[in-house]
Amino acid sequence: MSEVVRTVVVKSVPLPRKVFKVFIELEGMYRNMVDQLVLFAVRSNITSFTKLKALKYHELRSLYPHLPSHYAYTACQDANTRAKSFLRFKRHGLAEKEYPEVKNISIWLDDHLWRLNGLTAIQIATHDGWIRVELEP
Repeated sequence: MSEVVRTVVVKSVPLPRKVFKVFIELEGMYRNMVDQLVLFAVRSNITSFTKLKALKYHELRSLYPHLPSHYAYTACQDANTRAKSFLRFKRHGLAEKEYPEVKNISIWLDDHLWRLNGLTAIQIATHDGWIRVELEP
């Protein structure tokens, strides 16, 4: 059974320095997880999210115990998508490099990592607890 998923970009009000710093730290940790997972998946020729998660999830949880567990889960999903795409390009001779390079990061948030807080705010789970982000209507 397939599910329709839509990504929506919503502007927030300017963030305080402390909140912005937490998101910068979170982005760095998430980027490191995705980098590690993509390299592992390509080296091991893994194209299955389930297999990648089974092999690396517990290692990520031990490396990043302070992060909510679903960041490891969504990093596995993100890395699997990137690795599968790279391996497809490589198989068709379109990849220029031996291993993929993770240039852009967008943090995948599943339903356990964010929640609505009223009509004009959301809360995002981070290593520093739940952080409230006001949205521009």
